[in-house]
Amino acid sequence: MNIVKSIKLFFQEGTSDKVYHATIVEEQGLYTVTVEWGRRGSTLNRGAKAVKVSLAQAEKAYDRLVRQKTTKGYEEITDSVAPAAVAPPAGQGSASKAGRTGRPRLAQQAQLLNTVEPEALQRLLADPHVVAQQKFDGMRVLTHLNPEPVATNRSGQIISLHPTVAAAVQAVAPQGGLVLDGELVTAEGQTIYWLFDLLEDGEDLRALPYTERHAMLQQLELEDPLRLVPTATTTAQKQALLQRLEQEHAEGIVFKRDDAAYSPGRPASGGPQLKYKFVKSADVFITRNAGNAYQMAVYDGDRLHPCGKVFAGTTNETRRELDDRLAQGETPVAEVRYLYATADDILYQPVFAQLRDDKEPGDCTLDQLVRTSRAAVEHAAPAPETKNKARKKVTKKVTK
Repeated sequence: MNIVKSIKLFFQEGTSDKVYHATIVEEQGLYTVTVEWGRRGSTLNRGAKAVKVSLAQAEKAYDRLVRQKTTKGYEEITDSVAPAAVAPPAGQGSASKAGRTGRPRLAQQAQLLNTVEPEALQRLLADPHVVAQQKFDGMRVLTHLNPEPVATNRSGQIISLHPTVAAAVQAVAPQGGLVLDGELVTAEGQTIYWLFDLLEDGEDLRALPYTERHAMLQQLELEDPLRLVPTATTTAQKQALLQRLEQEHAEGIVFKRDDAAYSPGRPASGGPQLKYKFVKSADVFITRNAGNAYQMAVYDGDRLHPCGKVFAGTTNETRRELDDRLAQGETPVAEVRYLYATADDILYQPVFAQLRDDKEPGDCTLDQLVRTSRAAVEHAAPAPETKNKARKKVTKKVTK
């Protein structure tokens, strides 16, 4: 294996202190672009952007990688340029030199949820101090009225807000002093801002129990496209909500302690708010067009593990992009949704969701896959007669 060319880059600013290495290696007349990235001083992630391609293809992928990184502010490590012992503060580092300061921050992170395992569902459903709500597949948005509405994402960074949503939020409290937390969901051409928490209303409410904050949220006069997320409080209500969400193929269900304060960020484990997803998702990288579908893979340590093929969910546009990237020797990363992983870690019924340009193949690891026992699924399946009756009922409901 011969090294044709290589480069070492670094990025330092604020809490960021990371490196990125790219190398073209030759082996038996074919060329591969290998990459390493991660926090400086730590064990680096490894991956490849082009595998066993021509030199021209490898150089094209290599040059594009370097261009992308330097545009973001990465600097080449040379005899005269090297990382500082400690990353400089925000505004004085790599991104600032490149004129890229990122989105401005207005607030703390949103309160983020850890995932709960299926074994905990019955305990949460029975707990009288836990309420349940639907988990929406949208964008987490907090709106701050001071007095003009300003929106922030889950990280506290300022983002744009749809004018209709902004006007509706301002109508709730024209004088300002309000901070709302919710999920912005766009479906079938309609945008809804589903609200589930009130953090400020003339004063900071974060230390209050969730039930008190939610009761105050209910007292606000909301107009479309603002809506209050329905909440199930009793065991019977929570069980009914869980069943309905599963039947309607919703993304999942959220459980919240009714006596918990609002805590920004994500706990190391557990926490007063938990989520359970019905449809699982994973990041995989695409290795080839297998003719009737795209071959997916993840890394099991240093070993590449094929985890099935995906075609459902792709469009003409995404297939063109995938084919173009594969032709250039890339291994693009994609998010896929699936029901479960089999015993040999193959994704069952995967559906393509989106390309993830913010992820590297090395980020796609085997440990993210969630297995479901095939025996348990088959045992839980209804008899054929029941399945037929259920299908007729659903069809009747839809056509009505």
